[in-house]
Amino acid sequence: MHYSSTAVVLAALSAVAASEKTCLNQTVPVTISARNGNFSLAAPTNNIDAAAFVQNLSRQGQNYSSAVLNGYNTVSGTYNISTQFCYDNARSGVNVPLQILTHGIGFDKTYWDLPYNNYNYSYVNAALAAGYSTLSYDRLGIGNSSHGDAVNEIQSFLEVAALRALTTQLRSGSFPGVAQKFSKIIHAGHSFGSIQSYTFANLYPDETDGLVLTGFSLNATYNAFFLAGGNFQLASLNAPLRFGSAAAGDVQKLQLASAYLQALDLDVDVGLLSSDGAAATPQDLPAGYLVTGDASANQYNFFLPGFFDAGLLAQSERTKMPVTVGELLTLGSVSPVNAFKGPVLVITGSGDLPFCGGDCLTTGTKYPSIPATVALSFPNVAPENFTAYIQPNAGHGLNAHYNATGAYRYVSEWLKDRGLGA
Repeated sequence: MHYSSTAVVLAALSAVAASEKTCLNQTVPVTISARNGNFSLAAPTNNIDAAAFVQNLSRQGQNYSSAVLNGYNTVSGTYNISTQFCYDNARSGVNVPLQILTHGIGFDKTYWDLPYNNYNYSYVNAALAAGYSTLSYDRLGIGNSSHGDAVNEIQSFLEVAALRALTTQLRSGSFPGVAQKFSKIIHAGHSFGSIQSYTFANLYPDETDGLVLTGFSLNATYNAFFLAGGNFQLASLNAPLRFGSAAAGDVQKLQLASAYLQALDLDVDVGLLSSDGAAATPQDLPAGYLVTGDASANQYNFFLPGFFDAGLLAQSERTKMPVTVGELLTLGSVSPVNAFKGPVLVITGSGDLPFCGGDCLTTGTKYPSIPATVALSFPNVAPENFTAYIQPNAGHGLNAHYNATGAYRYVSEWLKDRGLGA
């Protein structure tokens, strides 16, 4: 496959999709509960504590999550989830397949619909052009969705419960503003979002028709690279005008400074902008919400050198999103055997850091790639319904690389070949 020509074709298809594209942006309440871990750990309140937490979590030969686990609690409540439902006007009223898109650490729902360079990196546009509708959303604790305690509330299983609630609404036709029931739903994720999609399919195997797991494997050997390389800091200190509680007067002064720097085409402090480039309103996040330290840390974790636009890295840094201590402590809560029986596609960049150590093709085993070993976890999936595809010249943040549209085309064609197309 020639990825340069594929990118051209997909860019054209995306442009067509964008011209017919309609998106409904709204906050959707979900009432959920989950069995969360009770961790005997104080949330970091400064960057020294944040670094110490990462040191403990990434130390070889130790299971820090287990060491600080003190039983379990049921967490329940009604939470607001910020969503974007997109469809193609030309297919309005037709029961098309739906993809539910779950983003990973460091991003929000805009990861799937990147506005950079006139949406040329938009997974949503490519999916609409291929005949799908999409739902992307901010995971709990992220963006405009509900925030909460960073240690014992915002954890992986509560987020899976939110994903199930959204799925149920879309299956039943009760999702606000969408007068349609979806009988065919594919769950697609990126990184931590893939982990949650994987877990959802294992817990509720009859509630999804297919899995697309991007930026994913089940090899945890290199997670420490991601943790250490991220140089994680307290979000409220690293980007105070986005995540802190700065005084209104200081916010106004710094917003004016931001506008001045942008007019001069200079780098802008990451704390000054929201994901749409506008001046941000501080979210006043509690202790225990962490972000990557700077653009270099962001690059190390997500971008493969030589295969990305530096401008997109800059935007990613300006709009980066936090991760909670509770999420990092429950990151590895994944069943090694999955009950799902349907089609599974694992698609990972060749230079993926956290799941492949920077080289997905170096395995030391009979398997052609590290992601290919995920097949062992799906004993009920027929061999012809499992594929591990390595996208060349891409890092962990697959959607942010030059050849992202080639990966999008592969996903659409693979789904269609397995009866999950329009």
